[in-house]
Amino acid sequence: MTGLALLLAAGAQAASPGEVLGLEALALAGRWDQVLLAASQRRDQLPLRAGEALVAAHAAGLAGDLPARTRYLELAIDDPELGAAARVELAELVVVADPSRALELVVGLLVSAPSSQLRDAALDLAERAASAGLPTAQRSLVEAALPTLSRSSRRGLELALARTAEPPDRARLSRLLAVSTDDLPALDAALELEAGGEPDPVDRWRIAQTYFRHGLYDRAAPVLERLYAEPSSQTPRGEVAFLRGRCAFRRGDWAEAAAWYGSAISSTPADERRAELEVHLGRTHELAGDLASAVAAAQRAVRLRPSDDRRLFLARLRLRRGEPGLAQAGLAQLRSRGGQARGELMLGLDELDAGRAESGRRRLAQVSRDPWRGMASVLAAEAAVAADEPATALEILVAGSAALDSYWAGEARRVMAAIDPGLVERWRRLEAEALADPAERVSRRALLRSLLLEPDEPRLVELRQRAAVVAGLDGEPEEPAFPPGLAARFWAIGLESAAVRWDPSGLPRGSARATWWTAQTELALGRPWLAISAADAVRRQAIPGLSARGLPSGLRRAYYPLPFDAEVRAAGARHGLPWALLAGVAREESRWNPSVLSSVGARGLMQIMPATATAIGRAQGRPDIDPDDLFEPLIALDLGAAELGRLLEAFDGNRAAAVAAYNAGEAQARLWLAQCGGACSEARYLAGVSFEVTREYTEEVLASAVAYEGLYGSPSSRVSARTE
Repeated sequence: MTGLALLLAAGAQAASPGEVLGLEALALAGRWDQVLLAASQRRDQLPLRAGEALVAAHAAGLAGDLPARTRYLELAIDDPELGAAARVELAELVVVADPSRALELVVGLLVSAPSSQLRDAALDLAERAASAGLPTAQRSLVEAALPTLSRSSRRGLELALARTAEPPDRARLSRLLAVSTDDLPALDAALELEAGGEPDPVDRWRIAQTYFRHGLYDRAAPVLERLYAEPSSQTPRGEVAFLRGRCAFRRGDWAEAAAWYGSAISSTPADERRAELEVHLGRTHELAGDLASAVAAAQRAVRLRPSDDRRLFLARLRLRRGEPGLAQAGLAQLRSRGGQARGELMLGLDELDAGRAESGRRRLAQVSRDPWRGMASVLAAEAAVAADEPATALEILVAGSAALDSYWAGEARRVMAAIDPGLVERWRRLEAEALADPAERVSRRALLRSLLLEPDEPRLVELRQRAAVVAGLDGEPEEPAFPPGLAARFWAIGLESAAVRWDPSGLPRGSARATWWTAQTELALGRPWLAISAADAVRRQAIPGLSARGLPSGLRRAYYPLPFDAEVRAAGARHGLPWALLAGVAREESRWNPSVLSSVGARGLMQIMPATATAIGRAQGRPDIDPDDLFEPLIALDLGAAELGRLLEAFDGNRAAAVAAYNAGEAQARLWLAQCGGACSEARYLAGVSFEVTREYTEEVLASAVAYEGLYGSPSSRVSARTE
């Protein structure tokens, strides 16, 4: 036995239960080449403990020695705590060559994995193994495990079992569609059912719904047309016609969509549903530029079943037609406070567009409900500045500051910068007095308000320092104590990446400072989506209501990470758009997770649908793009940048319209632009976006773009990753 092996053996025999010795000590020191040497010397002389085996397996992986990695993982699979990770990692190595062995390793984890990450990985491996075909005994094991899984998580396994049955189990495929048409297993089941025989009317209806939800409008349309032409008591004829109209709508064929919507209305007896369909018809006429027909459809909807949303839709159309009196009469009938606030905002914007600044400001001042209150205060303050009333503008901004989100706070600071410096300085003195108030409630409110509104960068630095002290976030965080669990075990033996991969919830989060350390650790170990979540938790733990702008710089980099710095800049330059805007879209779409997959099949960093990717690629002269290629960061960024750059050019550089189009479609974004009028700023555009999801999405992207420009404005090296 060599001297090193004797030393390690003696240390292992003398170790107390919690003591770190041997291979684990080398791992903690980052001496991975020596880990492999020591492990090979130990192999035939002293059995490796599970932690040591995993350390050796990791070292073998770093060295590219897959046979050695396999051997060491085999030594750890029976450990009661670490064995689950060893089983999953070993199954990942063998699933292609030996799917039966992979399933044997992970099937038990489907029921009792020690973390959700391990369970999800085991489920994915079981699906891959089952898709390759399994012996009868192993199929039975999978069938036995299915009832222990949630309905959503077992769908992939059920699909694999149905496809590999002899013959394929069409009844099971049909049941998958009966439960949901939204996810990828549903799409695969629909394709199998249509290709494998003549589906009955119910299955054809579900197949058509599935194709539509996954953006396959050309595949859905003929199925729907056949269903409509061959009426069946088993299928809802009105809904068939409506979905066929939606296919035409999504392809931008307004006349065809309107015709099918008309058929749907005539085939639908229920007033509530007919009112909904009339709204769809009205939107189609609006997009086609036929405002008179749009108003007529909206009126029918309101008469059938009045609601605030329908009255707001009709009022918006009235305003577009230059009928403010009729719009105001309709808005007077709104019931909810939120609807009334939205109505006042619409009327205020219309007054401003018409040049009636004073009455527009009065309207905006009456908006008292979120999320409209913040944007109304900024727009009113902007109008006050234009009317040479800076003191009024400042008063409006201060009063509405509590309702400002990140985007509208940025717009508020833009207005602040246009106000007389003497007035702003007087405001600062008042805020300084409030910051010094002995009542914590008063001083904290002043701090939060100042962090949102302060336009001067040096003063902002001082405010951030003050916030850091108040929140206990001054200085750099030191490694906190881990709570007991799987992550703690991995961390204690030097497998930091395994701790973050297999048990991120086990990292310290007991205080804002501990969560800060966790956010930085997750970012450094290549998990920016986890870092964003942890940084947001710090923001909420530290001071309730604290904006991301008030966080220390290290935390802001975790909140706004840039893991593909050079690639983002290069893609932006290739396609003529600001790199920071591209970064903002990637953050909002995927939180920088290149492997994310939405329920309807949007993939990768930029959440692009395969059909959309094909269209973008063809416009660039590329061959059809394999859907799996969208998980490659460089491909995803390039395709997303190409589409975003095209939209930015199409909207003459209006970032808000381009981003809204990326989310809701170009035709809808153009409608909002037409509604906004000739002198349309980005802020005014956003205030008129009628889809709440799109408005919030666009606000987040634009606010993120500003943050990225501030944090990474000049080319910089990426945040250095911790290596093992």
